[in-house]
Amino acid sequence: MGLAVAIPDASLADCSDLRDKTIKVGALARAFAVFRVDTVVVYDTGLLRHERKSDANVLVTLLRYMDTPQYLRRRVFPQSASLRYAGLLPPLRTRSHPLNSDTSSLAKGELRWGVQDRTGKVDIGTKTPVDYHSPVSATVPTLFRITDTTPEVKLEVVSRKDAELYWGFETKSVGSLLHYLEVSAGSTRIALSRTAPPFKSQESAIGSAVAATKSVVAMFGGPYHGLQEIFSSDLGSLRNCTEFWINTIPDQGTETVRLEEAVFASLALLNNSIGPLIQKPGYHT
Repeated sequence: MGLAVAIPDASLADCSDLRDKTIKVGALARAFAVFRVDTVVVYDTGLLRHERKSDANVLVTLLRYMDTPQYLRRRVFPQSASLRYAGLLPPLRTRSHPLNSDTSSLAKGELRWGVQDRTGKVDIGTKTPVDYHSPVSATVPTLFRITDTTPEVKLEVVSRKDAELYWGFETKSVGSLLHYLEVSAGSTRIALSRTAPPFKSQESAIGSAVAATKSVVAMFGGPYHGLQEIFSSDLGSLRNCTEFWINTIPDQGTETVRLEEAVFASLALLNNSIGPLIQKPGYHT
């Protein structure tokens, strides 16, 4: 159950510098969080020129940085060129980014990301580290559930899928979108393209398919190359791995639609149409 979104490693190809790239990733991450995307898949296109090869790393690093709660970022992400303009990134304010740092106000059943602070102690975003005597990573966040708060805080390790409410997105980098689609055969796979039939004409059929699979993979092309162009030499294979091709902005009023605009428009439509079938509750349910 859930929503995965696939975007190309060339998603930042229309950005002139790192500052612009950072701002664009911030807009994309906000869209993913607002519309409760569970997994962001960054796929290799083979289209990045040598001087733009670092774009894929910038994209993945910034997305992972944004999903990480603020209290862990310095521990998880060492200083790097990719994070030079991280201060421009907007906060996600998902439930996985709590603002409360008082141990006394922790609630039983609450989830918190954490890392090992020192032997027997973990940092879960409270003013003082919490006791946890099994070893966990000091750099890769572990998800904890609070099992008790009195007389002391007790924790157990859980996974993101155990969260009952929306808990942010995981970012994966894959070499082949086609392979990812093949192993996602149990999902309803949807390609977004301006040359496809309008979403409205297929909404009923998509709803029926998603009701059966309970999961969706939505695929986007890049700023300069749509899905059909990216897979021009293997379009048949892409079509064989895709149940629906849709256009979510028919009769667009501009010559081009930016990736971040297409993501917002498309995810908004999918959220309204099939969101209740596949996604965990967010805020103000």
